Amino acid sequence: MKNKMDLVKSFSPIKINEIDKLLLSTLKAINIPKEDERIKFILNDPYCPDMRLIQRVYIIYKKSILELLEGKISSIHSYEFMETIKKDRTISVEDIEYVLETATVVVLASENDGVLTSYFYSGLGEKLDSIFNLCLGYSKELEKTEYKNSLQRFVNDIKMVEQMGLLEKIKK
Repeated sequence: MKNKMDLVKSFSPIKINEIDKLLLSTLKAINIPKEDERIKFILNDPYCPDMRLIQRVYIIYKKSILELLEGKISSIHSYEFMETIKKDRTISVEDIEYVLETATVVVLASENDGVLTSYFYSGLGEKLDSIFNLCLGYSKELEKTEYKNSLQRFVNDIKMVEQMGLLEKIKK
């Protein structure tokens, strides 16, 4: 258990600039200004962070990445992922309205000097929770008995992100 706890405790909160690299390079997202009218309805969602706190907004639209985030593909190292990525098309920021129906919009916010403190996503991509929970980092609060389930969820998030082949992209 000690080794597992050492691993869990090694996750520090990550700055949004570092997460930016993961989203743009690995998850092939497009960065879009939060003021863009095409996503205004998404940013008005009551669960979305306050506009003043939003640091970055991304569109994840490639089929291979969406299937990875939905769990249809298990890992970036899998044959299915490699085959699907070959068929992916690349679009520009100007063309995002054509993919908004099927894309996942990711919103990253900070109340702490650029360190991720909250996030929101619309669309599919349940595995994003695991990724961003690790990016939020380990908290000593998780050691309290009443947060035992949250600690287990954090451990499960580590396993999930590792299975996806993304742990080394987060844990540098």
